[in-house]
Amino acid sequence: MIPLALLATEVLPWPIGYLGDLFYPQKELGGPDLKSHGIVYLIFFVCVFAPLIETAFNQWGCITLLRNRLGAGPWLAVLLSAALFAGLHNYNWKYVLTTFPIGVVLGFVFVVEQTRRRRGFVVTSLVHSLRNGISLLLIFSPM
Repeated sequence: MIPLALLATEVLPWPIGYLGDLFYPQKELGGPDLKSHGIVYLIFFVCVFAPLIETAFNQWGCITLLRNRLGAGPWLAVLLSAALFAGLHNYNWKYVLTTFPIGVVLGFVFVVEQTRRRRGFVVTSLVHSLRNGISLLLIFSPM
């Protein structure tokens, strides 16, 4: 599940980013200015702290509330969770749009893992953390 989820979080945003670049080439995609921070801070914040907090709020809290308290089906809960996840990444509109499919994947992983082994939080946090780590490597790699 983890390798497929990582692949999906990297590949699914591409078409949206491409369309955004096609129609609005002057708009940057990126989020916060990560290069202005030290690498130790970034590793802790981006790969540990943010995935734990965001998983607790966007997947565990949102999906659990929607499914257990409000009776929403799994797909509705995942889509609403993904919309919340994307909305909280509002650095610019292209970033919000490309973050939505990542939120869908993370929500799907949470629901599947919670149903299968009751480890939705742990596995979703791990996927999110690894995905953010890959992003850091790409941002800081010499090109």
